[in-house]
Amino acid sequence: MRSYVPLFGSPPGHRHGIDRVYLAVVVPLAVAFAVFLHAPVNARSGASGPPDVGGSSVASEPQPEGPAASDALPAPAATDASSDWREILPGLTLGSELRLRSESRRNARFDRARPGNDEGYLLSRFRVGLTWEPSERVTGVVELQDARMLGEEAISDRRAPNIYADPLDVHQAYLDVGLPGSASVPISVRIGRQKLVYGAQRMVSPLEWVNTARVFDGVRIGVDAGSGRGLDAFATRLVPVRPTGFNDHGPTGSRMFNSQLLGVYYRGASLLPGGQVEGYWLLRREARLDDAVHTVGTRVDVVHGAWALDAELAGQRGRYGGVPHRAALLHVGGAFTAQLPGRPELGAAFNYGSGDDDPHDGVHATFDQLYPLGHAYYGYIDLFALQNLRNTEVTVEASLPGGMRLRMGVQDFALAAPGADAWYNVGGAVVHRAVGETLSPHVGNEVDVTIRVPVGHVGLEVGYGRFFGGAYLRDAGFAQRTADFLYVQTTLGL
Repeated sequence: MRSYVPLFGSPPGHRHGIDRVYLAVVVPLAVAFAVFLHAPVNARSGASGPPDVGGSSVASEPQPEGPAASDALPAPAATDASSDWREILPGLTLGSELRLRSESRRNARFDRARPGNDEGYLLSRFRVGLTWEPSERVTGVVELQDARMLGEEAISDRRAPNIYADPLDVHQAYLDVGLPGSASVPISVRIGRQKLVYGAQRMVSPLEWVNTARVFDGVRIGVDAGSGRGLDAFATRLVPVRPTGFNDHGPTGSRMFNSQLLGVYYRGASLLPGGQVEGYWLLRREARLDDAVHTVGTRVDVVHGAWALDAELAGQRGRYGGVPHRAALLHVGGAFTAQLPGRPELGAAFNYGSGDDDPHDGVHATFDQLYPLGHAYYGYIDLFALQNLRNTEVTVEASLPGGMRLRMGVQDFALAAPGADAWYNVGGAVVHRAVGETLSPHVGNEVDVTIRVPVGHVGLEVGYGRFFGGAYLRDAGFAQRTADFLYVQTTLGL
């Protein structure tokens, strides 16, 4: 049996002790180390002069992240190489990030008698990594991550897989190699533990919002045809987080973590003036459960003046648990940016993920959401997945003085098949199932407000969400009809 001793860990039954040690010692040391790394060279050496702000950026976690997020290490600033202290050796660059987030949830289970109905905890995540570039064709990345959860006994920080905790472990470790003889059409191969970021992340995302994030083991081949065109092909498997051991691919209780993910993703900016067209094929396969879900989809993203429009359509075929699988996804959205102080942006979107309206017909019709960034799209309280769901959203975003950014969103949630299929939360788990009952499809509404404030090198973000239960909760006999979510997050990155 493999033994594992976490760097800052403690034996089972000593959680309160290690929490106190961690709060008193580890977190301050991590903050000090990250601040030290982020400080300019002249400040650390005692030289005078203005501080070097650098080129690091603070991620807006609840929003979809761009393709650059596939490499977790923030890019070095565009400074004179001779003065860039982050290049500790020629071709070897250091990167780090520290994120702290407190979360408070009330009525998360809509029943005060259920464990975990009210939750409160602190999440910490510290990353440090090295990027090695011995030549223009070769890049290697190794990144370590230490993720912790403090203060909540109702949530296990030892169960596998885990989205809350993972004492010091390898988060990413991959090698990029440009194939020789591919100068006209660059071809690269990435092999190892890596992040996958595609499109708007409705199907495949690194899910940076959760404390442990999401990485895959496998190989990816990329072809860059120029003019905004490219093609990726990959064969991977999601890495289960094991807080009490090294993250490997031993069996888990989750079909999603036990599955392989294969795919081909095309993107082309030259096919549509002012926009981009994407097409993809994805296969999630889990042989022991007889899952083979094929997803074929397309996505369009267009910007024309003050207008931005996007749409995504996907169909699924194959097998789910040994029975035929037929499902679909539809997204249509748009935004208008007004030429007013703060450049306010008004947006609206409609999302649909099919449900199974007849569980006895021998066909599984609930959309398989795969590995998405659902937090950004279906309410920040994370009560919904794009499975058996009809969702509409209206948002307003605006810039405020001092570089602050305010966002307000109003969501409406209804089930596509309320009396036959289930209500699923953001992770795809069943919140409630009432097969055969006559229920209203309207589950409720949610209001989310977030504000992001840059404070020097630190990004501060505060968010609040409130859910108002609809007729579905009344018909299903839920004890409570509202839920609240509050978080405060700080991020310091290099």
